[in-house]
Amino acid sequence: MFWTLSSPPTCSTSFGKSWPRYNVFSRREIRPAGCFQFERRLERLLRELGRLIFERTIRRLESQRREQTAASFTWNGETYRRNRQTVNSIDTRFGRVSYERWFFQNGQPGSPGVAPLDVRLGIVAGRMTPALAEATGRLAADMPQQAALQMLRERFAVKMSVDSYRRVVAELATEVRGVHDEEAIEQLLDWLRQARQSAGKHSVLLQVGRDGVYVQTRPCWEEAACATLAVYDRNRKRLGTIYLGQMPESEQPTMTRRLTNVIEGVLRGLGDNLPALRYVTDAGCHPQAYYHDVLAKMKHPLTQQPLSWSCGVDFFHACEYVAKLAAAIYGTGKESANHWAEQQRKTLRDDPNGVSKVIARAAQQKRRHGLRGTKKDYALALNYFKKYRDYMDYAARRERGEPIGSGITEAGCKVIFNQRLKQSGMRWRRATGQYIVDLRTANRSRLWPRIWNRLITAARPLPPITQANTNRDPEMN
Repeated sequence: MFWTLSSPPTCSTSFGKSWPRYNVFSRREIRPAGCFQFERRLERLLRELGRLIFERTIRRLESQRREQTAASFTWNGETYRRNRQTVNSIDTRFGRVSYERWFFQNGQPGSPGVAPLDVRLGIVAGRMTPALAEATGRLAADMPQQAALQMLRERFAVKMSVDSYRRVVAELATEVRGVHDEEAIEQLLDWLRQARQSAGKHSVLLQVGRDGVYVQTRPCWEEAACATLAVYDRNRKRLGTIYLGQMPESEQPTMTRRLTNVIEGVLRGLGDNLPALRYVTDAGCHPQAYYHDVLAKMKHPLTQQPLSWSCGVDFFHACEYVAKLAAAIYGTGKESANHWAEQQRKTLRDDPNGVSKVIARAAQQKRRHGLRGTKKDYALALNYFKKYRDYMDYAARRERGEPIGSGITEAGCKVIFNQRLKQSGMRWRRATGQYIVDLRTANRSRLWPRIWNRLITAARPLPPITQANTNRDPEMN
């Protein structure tokens, strides 16, 4: 039933009596400030109503009678003995609530005890409900610490200390990371199935990329790793991208292992019906080593047949060396250098075997006119094209509708690391930075709903609990 400001709802006598106190329009002229004040008062009222309902409900879940509660139980291979009832205060989407629950001591001295009700409610870090923790995880992924804490205060009337916030984020990120890559595999398989149903002249494409990005850690600037897996349909529309991120690590073995596991998981799920497999990088040290050491030797995990990975060097990085070559021949900043570089970029991109033509023309110009730049720059640029000429078949790739740049991976470095971890004054420890990276990759890969649904619905052993019978337990009424 609809009601107006002059006709308050009659479902609650106490609310009806307090209605004039909240209806500011009944005492003053209607203005934007009054609307703002009314809406904020109503928000606080409804939040408090929700908080009271939540608190009353949660207090009536577990029996308060000692004789009805188990004296001991075994859970996860450990024995727990009943101790006493203790009060726990937790944060919810409505604010803070308190309730009493039975606490059980661990049979092993020094081992932590457990409150079965907390475990069954899914309380995160001992102080936050799953619904609020889900929102907190998304806030932590996108916002700096103080901004996230302020948002929690404004949206949910939750005031947390920095230490409590960090404990929640750490526990959330650990849980998310545990299932992230498995859900990434399932999401990629869904996109690939969707791509097969599309219409177009091209084959379905799985493009993988990997790159490094420097972040400010506590000791110094160090190189983190970012990887992307993108799915294109037959019309070369990108259906989605999975991001993987890893804080700085010597030789980056964790990123290599994770990326390989995701790729092999996708191949297992596809069986013999494989898409085109493409790997594009900026020819950096670790990305190139990954292709030669892993992808080039990779076999199908089910059939053990060799895989046909094609590797490409990012076209736009190659263009930087075209400009360097032009400056070495004609001089830095010269109009003739810019004109020659523009011609060679088109040749490199559009002509079959364009890289060989660029190399030949550069050598020809050197023989005819010499160098106005440095020999070092000329040799560096020319050797770059000679070294990677097998990975610069841009014209053939464009004809197949395949991307010739690593823009997805470059953007991944910015989205996952730069926008969040490289704000003013930020320095990170590797462990705490990884928490944010894991939450952010889950969010930006569109995996968050899948991951969260899996976490809260996962079948897991739960400690026993004696539920209250409100009809027979007068303490619950």
